[in-house]
Amino acid sequence: MVDLVDGDEVPAPGRSGRWRVFALTTLQIVPPVISVGCAIMAGYFAFATSSKKPPADMAALAVSIMKSGDASPELRDWAADVLGIQTDIGMPAKTAQQ
Repeated sequence: MVDLVDGDEVPAPGRSGRWRVFALTTLQIVPPVISVGCAIMAGYFAFATSSKKPPADMAALAVSIMKSGDASPELRDWAADVLGIQTDIGMPAKTAQQ
């Protein structure tokens, strides 16, 4: 082991060395913080748009389309989408007979 007796033997970090350490530390910390912030914002906007209710007039139009007997399949699909009705879930035949 080496004992340092004199403080002059260890060079003091220069100004550029301190800035280099600061810059490297910043480059290690900032990108993950930005990534987490962007993920939080994306989650918030996805939640806000998925939980938004349709306007009352669109909902009323969709209900009237669903009640109509002569509506086209495309209009029925649109109305089901507006009302949030899932039509792509298959129902087993056993359940349908009960």
